[in-house]
Order: sequence, then C-alpha cells, then structure tokens
Amino acid sequence: MEASAQSAWIVGLGHARTAAARDDVNTTELAWEAVSAALEDAGVELGEIEGSVSASQDFWEGRTISSMAINEIAGGTLGSEAKVAADGVMALIYAIARIEDGDQHLNLVVAHAKESQANPHDIEMAGFDPYFERALDPDETVAAGLQASLFYARSGLGPEDAAQVVAAARRRSTALPDVTPDVVLSSPPTAEPLRELDRAPRMDAATALVVCDTATAERLGGPRVRLVGGAARSGGWWTGRDLTRAPELAGAAQEALARAGWDAASLDRIELNAPYAHQQLMLAEELGLGAADAFEDGLTRSGGWLGGSAGTVAGLAAAAHAADALCSAGGRALVHGTTGICGQSHAVVLLEGSS
Repeated sequence: MEASAQSAWIVGLGHARTAAARDDVNTTELAWEAVSAALEDAGVELGEIEGSVSASQDFWEGRTISSMAINEIAGGTLGSEAKVAADGVMALIYAIARIEDGDQHLNLVVAHAKESQANPHDIEMAGFDPYFERALDPDETVAAGLQASLFYARSGLGPEDAAQVVAAARRRSTALPDVTPDVVLSSPPTAEPLRELDRAPRMDAATALVVCDTATAERLGGPRVRLVGGAARSGGWWTGRDLTRAPELAGAAQEALARAGWDAASLDRIELNAPYAHQQLMLAEELGLGAADAFEDGLTRSGGWLGGSAGTVAGLAAAAHAADALCSAGGRALVHGTTGICGQSHAVVLLEGSS
C-alpha cells in the first residue's frame, strides 16, 4: 500500500514519567507531561491541533466522561474531541481514520491512567455480571487464574514459561527493576496458579502522539513514521468463549496485514501487550510464534504492559516506542493492545519507517 496525501504519520511522541504512584500530579497534569513532550517533539503548538482522540476508563478515573479531565490540554476545548474506553491502540486507529478521510490534518492522541487512585478489586469487579458473578466477589485476577489453568493444561506450558516472560519484560523496562524467573515463581500466590508478579503492577502513566497527513508531515519536516492502518476484533463474554485462545487477535492481525499488502514475515518488530504473563504466551501462539518468542528480543521490545505500563496506556506507549525505533532504523512493526476480562477485545496497528 503506497503512501498518499491522506496517509497518516506520527510526527511527535511523548511520555509522562511512569511510576506506581504519581501523587505529585493530578490526572490533567500527568497527561500534560506526555502531551507537552509530544507537541515539542513535533514542533507544533497546542492551538494548531485540530482535534484529539483520547483513551481512558471512567471507573479508574472516578468520574463519568473521563476525558473531561484532559480536554483543555489535548486540543478538545471548542474543538473536535473523542474518547475510547479501550486500549490506546483503538484511539490511534480512530485518529488514522480521521486523517485518511481528509476530515482533519493534525490530531493529538493521548492515553492516560492513574491506577494508584482507586481500589483495583472494586474497579475490576464492576466489570463482571451484576446478577450472577459479582456475588462471588471476583476480579480480573480470579478470572485470569482460571484462564491460566486451562491454558497451561492445553498448551503444555506452565508457570516457569510465564516467569521467563515477566523477567524479559522487566529487563526491557525503564520503570521497574529487573527480576529473575525464580523471583517471579516465589512471589506471593494470588489466584492459582498465578503469583503476584505474573500480573503487571498497577501504574500511573500517560502517552501522547501527534499524528497528521502527508502534507503536514512534509511541512513540519521531522522524522516520520507512517501509520499504515489497523484493525480490531472483540470476542464473547469471558464465560462464553474458549479462554485458552484469542482468535480475535489473529483475525485483527490478518485483516490489517491484508489491507496493507504485507506478509507477516516482513514484520521487523511485534509489540504484544497483556496484563498477565500467560496471556502473553497465548497471544504469541495466536500469531504463530513459539513460547520462546514471547521473551526473546523480537517480541515486545519495549517491555509492554508487563514492563511497567498501565491499562489503557500500554498499547499506545508501545506504539510510541516502536515509532521511535523505526524513525532511525526503518522497518515495519505490528503493535497490539487489549481490553476486557481475560483479553476480550484486541486491536492492532501497523507502522512503517524509512531509515
């Protein structure tokens, strides 16, 4: 697929300082750290932004219409503003559509999460069926424990493989200390067979990207990475599907690659994101990769969600890391984000850089 006047490009990126608790800032200030860095990187002012697409979750932010916390610093005041309650990859796909249909020329995409300010168990339980499931006092780790047991039984993999995934993600992380597989395996048990370090820790994070059309990218004259396209698929409710597989990821990846005219073998970088290590193994399998690929250099080089990103932010942060690498090295990348209990929904975006 050749670039056109309506092709979408990443021309600026920025991250907030990520930590387990950013008590020094509120949500608006956290997001502004990422937004201001992305604007500076692109060489544009906030007033030039024609519209914004954000990703956030009302329950984690403690308010309805959680994007209201960042409208004034994301170009949404008296402008075009949209929000997705999903991983930031979905917000990026939304922005690509805006650029490619010629509706807008310069957009800001931002994902933000402040997971330190809420009770994780209560927030996650709100996502379960209120009539039959909440009375059991579940959360996502309870469901993930059942999923891990089923997946290990089917695949022949086990906690030792998942521990290697965690250790690899931590080695690539800039926000979390390294751990060995033995440390993961000896961390406190949560929901059998999971242990505490099998799950990504809750973090406060934000990432922003400036995206634009071809003419604007040429005018700005900065390093460019093309957003070739994306696709998304959603599966059934967690109690009504095979928890050991994620065909929605395979379907989304195949659709995006087919639209781009790419072959999977042409990808130089794959960024998979999941909050649990066993899910990372399962997602690698869906893309035809072996278990070892889930912790080798070719997969999730940024560390991803397990490396210290946050829910909602993980996919967009991985896209920013991939774009940064592609600016200098060139090549092609597939970036993934997931949302929902046991990985219900999946979205992928394709990026291409020229060295």
